[in-house]
Amino acid sequence: MKEKITNQALRLLKKEGLKSFSMRKLAETLAIDPMTIYYYFKNKDQLLAELVDVVFRKFYEGLQLEETKAKEKEKLESVLIEYRSFFIQYIDLSLYLIQSPNEEYPAVKILNDLILDLIQASSPYEDPELTRDILVDFIHGNALSVSNKPRKRLKGRTKENQTEQFRESLTILFHRLFYNTRLT
Repeated sequence: MKEKITNQALRLLKKEGLKSFSMRKLAETLAIDPMTIYYYFKNKDQLLAELVDVVFRKFYEGLQLEETKAKEKEKLESVLIEYRSFFIQYIDLSLYLIQSPNEEYPAVKILNDLILDLIQASSPYEDPELTRDILVDFIHGNALSVSNKPRKRLKGRTKENQTEQFRESLTILFHRLFYNTRLT
């Protein structure tokens, strides 16, 4: 039942957004008593924390870093591109994470550590933690600008153009952070 609740909660969150999401609505969509949800989750925040864990597990399963012989910087770029897609796909949950920075989510810490490890292996020009923070903030800002209307699907061509623009911007940022140079 717990898995059924989390799966439906993800669907409802995607459909209605974080502001409209409630335990009561979730119970109604599942056709169960709201107290059933509270049996598994103490409150909405605990349910959202579980959703963070579920979606980040999906994210990590999608990464195939060990199988590639790419250089660390290429792996880092791959992780960042996947993270951007992930952030856009789960925009409301991502916004929840940004709005609750004091919370410690193990899945988020794993991502931050992975990015930091790849940065350190790539010899950044700046401090590795600062470089990580710049890159993560860049991802968040770009993803938010692309998904300012999260319920509206992007047309295929427009989405491809935005992804290509993102890659170009990421390349410029990489040159600045790793080589202290600017592309002209």
